Parts: sequence; C-alpha cells; structure tokens
Amino acid sequence: MADPPPPRRLRRRRLVLLGASLLVSLLFAEGAVRLLGLAGSGRGEPWFAGGNHPRHLFQPDPRSGYRLRPGFTGRQVGPGGEFDVPVEVDARGLRDPPHVAPPRPVALALGDSMTFGEGVAAGEAWPAVLERASGVRVHAAGVPGFGSPQMAAELERLGPLLRPDLVLVALSPLWDRQRCAEPFRYLDGYIVAGGYADKLHLVDGNLYLADVRWPVVGPATARLKRHSHLARLALPALRRAAGVVARERRGARDSGAGRVEPTLAALLGIRRRADDLGAPLLVLLLDSRGGDYETDRDALARALSRHGIAYVAADALLPGADWQRLRFARDEHWNADGHRAVGEALAPHVRRALEE
Repeated sequence: MADPPPPRRLRRRRLVLLGASLLVSLLFAEGAVRLLGLAGSGRGEPWFAGGNHPRHLFQPDPRSGYRLRPGFTGRQVGPGGEFDVPVEVDARGLRDPPHVAPPRPVALALGDSMTFGEGVAAGEAWPAVLERASGVRVHAAGVPGFGSPQMAAELERLGPLLRPDLVLVALSPLWDRQRCAEPFRYLDGYIVAGGYADKLHLVDGNLYLADVRWPVVGPATARLKRHSHLARLALPALRRAAGVVARERRGARDSGAGRVEPTLAALLGIRRRADDLGAPLLVLLLDSRGGDYETDRDALARALSRHGIAYVAADALLPGADWQRLRFARDEHWNADGHRAVGEALAPHVRRALEE
C-alpha cells in the first residue's frame, strides 16, 4: 500500500484545485455576464465615460474650462439606445440649426444640456422651437454640464460676436448649486465630474474609474474594467460594500438645499454684462424634480426678485404638466415633446421682454 502524500504536497494540490475551480467559475461568470449583455462599455452603455456624448465633442477653454469644439460632427447615443441623434457644432462653437427668423432681434440662450438639446435634434431643442414660435432669432449656446459661472464666461465670449438683444439663461437651481461647488472638467476629450477626475484613466479611447487611489493597483483596476464585464460589476460593488461602515459613521450630511448664493452671484454678473450689451436678462428655471429642486428653485426665485432679475419657472409656464411624459424615460432630459412645450410656452415672455 502506497504511503499517503506528505501534508505539504496535499495542501499544494488543494490550492491548485481551488485556484483552477475559481478560475473556471470566473470565466463562466464572465461569459454569462457578456451573454446577458450586462456592463457593456460601448456608446449608450453606462460604462461609456462620455455618457451620451462622443469623444472630442468638447475642447479645453481657458475661461470656462471647456466648450463645444467648433466644426465637430458626431452622434449622441442615449442609454440603451433610447435616442441616436446627430450633433453638429458650427464655427462659433454653437449647436445652431438653420434659422427661420430674421437677423434681428436676437436672443442668446445660455444653459447646460437642456439648452444644448440632449437627445433631440438641434431643430427640436427649445431654442429652435422658441425661434419658430416667437419670430425672434435664437442662438443656442447650451453646453452640457455647464454651471452659471461657465455660462457667464460663454456670454463674455459670444456677447461681442452676436450682440444679442436679449439674454436667456436656463438652469436648474439645484444642479447649478452642485456645479458651482464641483464644476465638470475636461479630460481626454470628455467632460467628467471634478470630484473623481483624478481616478479616471483613459484606456483604448474610453475612461475607466479606478476603484482605489493607490498607485499601480488603482490604474490596474481601471485597465481590468476595460477587458472584463464582470470586473465592471464586481469591483464597484466591493468598493461600495467596503465603504458602507465609513459612510454610516460619517452620518447624514446637510444637502445644502437653498444655498443659492453662488448661482445668484453668477447671474448678477451675467446681468451686468447683458446691461453692457444693452440687452435685458430673462432666467428660465427648469422643472421641478422633487423637494430639493423646489427648495432651491423657490430660494433662487426670491433672490432674483429682490435683485430685480426677471425669471419664469417651467412649472409655472406649464402648470399641471405631466413632466414624466415630457422626459426620456431612462435619460430624463426633455424629449422632443418637452422641448416643444417649453419653447412654445416661453415665446410670449420673450416677446414681452423685448418690448419692455
């Protein structure tokens, strides 16, 4: 009868078998995740760093951090293919469709992705709808991710060029408060939230988030996500699980709702520049999406009234509107119906502002 293998050799065999079993299990799980279509990194997938935006739609800018790249052509693709629309940027850095109104008067519409027309063709976005409904030429100067300080910088750039007769600013007070605190940044052809820009790594044309900031290990997790669908699901889940206790210890933080001073300061600056151009300012407050939105909207509305800045709230423009129907289900920007409703409802306010 043969002698049993020594304990050391037996342990080594068990470790080899365990490692082989783990590898087979991981390969099986990777195949299953891919077959199910989970955690893809192509256009329209949550793991595509640009969100809906093609790479190089943006370029760096010394005043605003970034802006639309003049002459760019490409396509926006929404989550799950919810939309797929062309994007063309003219030589001035505007996503302007062909104009149907006379050259004068001119309104300049400043804003973020809502004014840019995320998910809709340029001719369907509210600035184009407003032009058709009001007979006033409207230049669309919306840039995704912009906060009010960046809108002010865009007015500095475009004001002398376009000489507007009216300046429009469209923003969500809540989003703007967040962007004033943490502006979006340009990174490798994309725009990203500033809070995690230092954890993003460009791999084969897309940005992947490192799960830790450690040297070597962090970039390795980003590269692993480039090749493994399973890693894209598992690594963030592990990171979140590891951070649960720390978050509970920190406790709930004050959301900062109602603190609209940075937005107000930027809008006062925009008004001063509009006054220099001889143009009135009209602010459009985007539709409510819950308690914090309404708190910020009402706080900013009060502040604008104190300073004599004209504004209109989208909820007041369209009382009783079914905003869920007017937004994309997954992306949540206004769809073509939402843009049409807002643009048409805004037209009489624009004509009135130009007549005063």
